[in-house]
Amino acid sequence: MASAETFWRLGHNITKHDVDGSIALGYRKFRSFFGTSPSVCAAAYDNLSHVRPIKSRPEHLLWTLLHLKHYATEHISSALVGVSEKTFRKWCHIFIRLLAKMPVIEWENRFHRALKGSNILVSIDGVDFRIMEPSPFNPKWYSHKFHGPGLRYELAICIRTGDIVWAYGGLPCGEWSDLRLARDVFIFGLREGEKAIADRGYNDPNFFDFPNGNNDGKKKQVLARHETLNRRLKQFDCLQQRFRHDLYLHPLYFHSVVNLTQMMIDHGETLYLVDF
Repeated sequence: MASAETFWRLGHNITKHDVDGSIALGYRKFRSFFGTSPSVCAAAYDNLSHVRPIKSRPEHLLWTLLHLKHYATEHISSALVGVSEKTFRKWCHIFIRLLAKMPVIEWENRFHRALKGSNILVSIDGVDFRIMEPSPFNPKWYSHKFHGPGLRYELAICIRTGDIVWAYGGLPCGEWSDLRLARDVFIFGLREGEKAIADRGYNDPNFFDFPNGNNDGKKKQVLARHETLNRRLKQFDCLQQRFRHDLYLHPLYFHSVVNLTQMMIDHGETLYLVDF
């Protein structure tokens, strides 16, 4: 098991920060390079202890986080960490797959701190990510959010705790509306009579409760928190920039970042609480 101190030291071999210098500056530099804290790095590495290759080292996780955070070309990133492009690519692909499969997001966590008798436990919203234009051109990829090709996902947040409890998607934006995506799998996880707070794009009152003039202020506050989560995800440039790898890899990148974000929430970087 590698400690947070181990990741602090190894990380600053890359950032070139003096580990005996300013701690506050060191944490800012560490996060700007890797997107998270040394303690979350240690927790993720420990979480993967039974599935990662025997020859894996803490540095390999840091390389992966560097790649997810900055999404630079391999010849730049490999030169920064002092290895060949082939070696950098190999370990990034291994750890991205491992991070994506971590058992972090739990649907049953929506019951945490739930009010007795409540049938509205989560909020849900869709989020689109840019991709390179597939060839041949097909309008099914078109996202109205940024007027270009993209993949759509949905995220659900526990209203009472702010934990991420659902992440699903990776489908063409123009072909899959928010409502169609939710009807594909999400609604089948709801109990009888249970609903989710959503915007008016989810126009199905059987499963969704949206602002309609009744208690709108609180509902809008719940939905606004989703924008905070979306911004957190897009602090990782692999989700902010136009995705240039094969499309089948995008869900792995997405779930890696979602899992890391939930681990950061678990380590004190919570989303703001709402009164609902």
